[in-house]
Amino acid sequence: MATYRLDRSFDWNFKNGPNYDNSFPTIPKTPLKEYFGIKTNSKIGIAASVLVNHRWVKTYSRLGYDLLTYKTVRLVERDCLPFPNWVFVKELENSRPTGRRRAYLSSPDNDSDWLQLTGAGSFGMPSRSPNFWMQDIKKSRKEMLANQILTVAIVATPGAESTHDSIIEEYGLLAEMVFEAGAQVVEANLSCPNVKTGEGNLYSDVEMVGKIARRLREAVVSCPITMKMGYISTDSELRQVMRAAYGYVDGLVLMNGVNSLVLNRDGTPVFGKGRETCGIIGRGLQPIALSYVKRARKIIKDDNLDLKVIGNGGIVSADCAEKYLNEGAYAVSIASGAIFCPHLAIEMKTKHPNW
Repeated sequence: MATYRLDRSFDWNFKNGPNYDNSFPTIPKTPLKEYFGIKTNSKIGIAASVLVNHRWVKTYSRLGYDLLTYKTVRLVERDCLPFPNWVFVKELENSRPTGRRRAYLSSPDNDSDWLQLTGAGSFGMPSRSPNFWMQDIKKSRKEMLANQILTVAIVATPGAESTHDSIIEEYGLLAEMVFEAGAQVVEANLSCPNVKTGEGNLYSDVEMVGKIARRLREAVVSCPITMKMGYISTDSELRQVMRAAYGYVDGLVLMNGVNSLVLNRDGTPVFGKGRETCGIIGRGLQPIALSYVKRARKIIKDDNLDLKVIGNGGIVSADCAEKYLNEGAYAVSIASGAIFCPHLAIEMKTKHPNW
């Protein structure tokens, strides 16, 4: 059973979730590792997705996920996009991941199918106010088990009056605030496939990536910093972005969902007018994301860059995670796989205690 109720709104899941009534299984003991210099039980984590408050953090902590990413926070309160926010899709036509991918709504027959399906998410990076999340991050830290690490994802909120300088400064202020609240790692989210404002495409702006990275390092001198990136199609552009971040951030999270056109069978947009495009997530994202990690690792090796890569996208089994780790991923970060198979981390630790 999914911990996130797809038939309920984001607010309902925030207030009532997670949907997990089972007793917590025994977590296998594993040798300690290091994650950016911090001791941890494993390098198996939850992406910035479903950990929307301290109750969700507590649940996934006790399910054995050791790298816990608190869902992206803003300086201003932002509502989720209207329900529905998640559907399952199948690709209608082949297209490059740089373009829009047409898809149609698919209805799975039972829960066991969900892990193997591709999803489409349209949430819009909602956030509670800082008054809420500052306190809730502190609660989250208290709920976690030993040798687990809390990452907090942050994003700027451009407005009509925003400038590049104000956006850069906003990332710096947010980094200071979440670090003060208890974040052990700061993740700057520079990519979102379902927002209409500029924060969703910052990852492809080489100059902004470099300036945000520098400001983040000034803000939290001693804290590990990662950046979550969207898909960049050419190695030359990816190299420029990585070199811009190098020297300031410690790692890159690859990757966020691919922006695609998602339609019903009759050609109407699944999520309604104005939300024709959204993020492709889940199992179908894995080939693109895995190739992305491989490309980034080659650039790191060729250019001798001191950067780590966290693999994210379509990880629904231990075999999936192994593919990322074999390509040189420093850690793996799971989203829909952990929602539909909450015991996935325990399965991975049982098979691979050295992860």
